[in-house]
Amino acid sequence: MRSLNGPTVESSPPPATAFPRFNQNAATVHLDLDGTAQICSAHGWEWKGSTDAIFDTGLPSALDFFEQARIHATLFVIAGELRDPRKRELLRDAVARGHEIASHSLTHRKLTTLGRDEKRREIFESREQIAASLGAEARGFRAPGFDIDRESFELLDDAGYAYDSSVFPTAPFARRLGVGRLADAPHPPLSDRRLLELPLPAYRPLPTPFHPSYSLVLGMWYFRIGMHRFRRTGAPLVLLFHLTDFADPLPRAQLPGWPAVFFTLSYLSRERKIRRCQQMLDGVRRHYEVVSTTDLLDAQGVPRDGTRRDA
Repeated sequence: MRSLNGPTVESSPPPATAFPRFNQNAATVHLDLDGTAQICSAHGWEWKGSTDAIFDTGLPSALDFFEQARIHATLFVIAGELRDPRKRELLRDAVARGHEIASHSLTHRKLTTLGRDEKRREIFESREQIAASLGAEARGFRAPGFDIDRESFELLDDAGYAYDSSVFPTAPFARRLGVGRLADAPHPPLSDRRLLELPLPAYRPLPTPFHPSYSLVLGMWYFRIGMHRFRRTGAPLVLLFHLTDFADPLPRAQLPGWPAVFFTLSYLSRERKIRRCQQMLDGVRRHYEVVSTTDLLDAQGVPRDGTRRDA
């Protein structure tokens, strides 16, 4: 994290802007592809299974969910996992269905724990491997654990990404990037960089984000409160799902205790989770037009080559 006593703090970004091309304010759907190994590793647990059950059951279920809802989502891929032929084929199927692909790093390590060379590898090589394996351009990036700093943000811009979506518009995230504040709406936080930030939805004073993974635990009332507060910003919504929201529960015998059951949502059946996700999506559609990330970027003035029209 960069101190405000270090780099010069830049001026505040512009306020939220309207998107007149849509019938309502816009929402876009993202899916982070953290699998069983990544979730267990992030919490310091050992996974005793021989397969990635969260990925193998969660991604097909999510793709069916999106197809029934007529949604083109953006899938944030851990590029190193593309070595697995089954995962690679599932993701090629996702591309064939019209979903967009973005990077969730190369190996799912926290960027702020890495030196510059390793950060660069996570950012540059993940984009290159996605293009080579899936024939898709990764225009966007989300840092594992939302763990990003200014150096990583600058490297994303150098690598040719069009946008990042790792940041909540809060003071701690602004300090990480060395800026005065972050807007709720898409904006380029750094005045000397073209990279756009698609912020995750503000949730304060709630204790946690209200995206589906949290609201599946806390209940629909929590999602409704978060949505009600966020709508006041007038900003586009990034509706972030995770594979655990759609996956079959993991066998408890293979998990190292109740916390692992909890964080993998393995105490909920797949059917129950999907019903709740559908309720959340229905709630979003009452107030937002669900569009692809590319359509949202087009409305923001970011052409397909990544440069901004007003640059």
